[in-house]
Amino acid sequence: MDTNTEAVDVVVIGGGISGVVTLKCLLDAGLSAVVIERTDDVGGLWKFRENDYGVMSFTHINVSKYNYCFSDFPFPDDVPDYPHNKDMAKYVGNYVEHFDLRKHIRFHKKVLNVKKENNTWTTKIKQVEADGKTVQDSAEEEVINSKFVAIATGHHAKPSYAKFPGQDSFKEKRVLLVGIGNSAVDVAVNCATVGRCKSVYVSTRSGAWVVPNYIFGHATDLYACRLFFKLPWKLANTIFEALNPKMQALSTQPTVSPTLIHHIQRGNIKVVPNVQRIEGSKVVFMDDTSAEFDNIILCTGYKIDLPYLEDGVRDVVLDDEHNDIKLYKNVFSPEIGSSLAFIGFVQPASGGVLTMSEIQARWFAEMCKGQVQLPSKSEMEANIAEEKIVCSSKYYKSARHTIQRDPIVYNDEIADLIGAKPSPMTNPGLAWRLLLSSCGASQWRLQGPNSWSGAADAVKKVPLTDLMNYSGILVVSVIGLVLAYFLSRVFGIY
Repeated sequence: MDTNTEAVDVVVIGGGISGVVTLKCLLDAGLSAVVIERTDDVGGLWKFRENDYGVMSFTHINVSKYNYCFSDFPFPDDVPDYPHNKDMAKYVGNYVEHFDLRKHIRFHKKVLNVKKENNTWTTKIKQVEADGKTVQDSAEEEVINSKFVAIATGHHAKPSYAKFPGQDSFKEKRVLLVGIGNSAVDVAVNCATVGRCKSVYVSTRSGAWVVPNYIFGHATDLYACRLFFKLPWKLANTIFEALNPKMQALSTQPTVSPTLIHHIQRGNIKVVPNVQRIEGSKVVFMDDTSAEFDNIILCTGYKIDLPYLEDGVRDVVLDDEHNDIKLYKNVFSPEIGSSLAFIGFVQPASGGVLTMSEIQARWFAEMCKGQVQLPSKSEMEANIAEEKIVCSSKYYKSARHTIQRDPIVYNDEIADLIGAKPSPMTNPGLAWRLLLSSCGASQWRLQGPNSWSGAADAVKKVPLTDLMNYSGILVVSVIGLVLAYFLSRVFGIY
């Protein structure tokens, strides 16, 4: 069989948001790069497809457009705070067109194998049918050689199905929502409203903190700021929560919904414990209550899946059993080094993954250019072990939280490695916002490689919530009073 071979600096696997932003950052750095995408368009899960991986037709992003956007390409002003998936897909497409990225993307190509030989990565790909899945046997195999590879397929790759005793006995078309994450809640609310279902049940194993889309008139994620993350962990939890017997408020990713509580209060949606067993069409819950259903919908998340990596590489990177990755700063393997990057393999505790993927991509691009270097293998392994301890002490033990990070804290940490961490000292006009506002994606373009001239204006457009603003004024006032008292006592100034 004929083989077509070519060479580039970097191969990027995946044409979703993490893939296209990685491509753009690599091109900005003067590198040659190509993206391999199995479908017919960019956008990844934000491109709704009836019979393929991606969002549901009614999905809106649960993070505001200020904190879920490209750092140098903000959403248009007329897009709502929480864009619909069609708005999101259009936005990603516009980003690709604006920066002329499409010519670097190979559509309808499936990655068969990624392997390193000597100092070169060999990526084998093949044409697929219009469904984006079926490989064309008659098509020639293509080989792309590169010094670097970026895997940007994300951690929402392989469905994680719950298993219950008696599950095989459920043969009819019956209904129950299993899970209480954002997708489960979206489905439940849609069933209760658009679907006009007689009753909707949501089964949850551990419960969840449910927060509204807006608090005091502002998008909820706008309250995340550096001042809040400077607080001791226990104090931050106390501020955020009331009482939950299972987990603390900041120990899990919150479920964002403006209407779930409304429907629970009116009896349209009933929350029940985890499933104990299934007996035909009857589902028995852990409290021994039961109900009959017409459908069961499993909204139990995804697992990381890297089928195209050779076993030797996959084994040192991925812990299949615990759905965990063994990566320095969620990007690089200490065993492999800087030639292989994982972009977007991080779960945001608040805000969205896009800003995290972009700062990872910028770090990787600087690594490819030789402008920055990784620490030693032992230092990286020690850091991974240390971060696992911190993560386990903060977050509820679950496969969902193995790669959880706070976006502002994480992005600042990575940005600091490339000189892109926003500093109140070098940006005095934005100092108040940098402390008390989420500031949006553009704050990490104020300085550093390929900084953006429009970044400051974009940061100013991100709303500063009244609560955080007045809290800041209160803190400054208290500090001022304490300082004045100290000066009066010591120096007799007042």
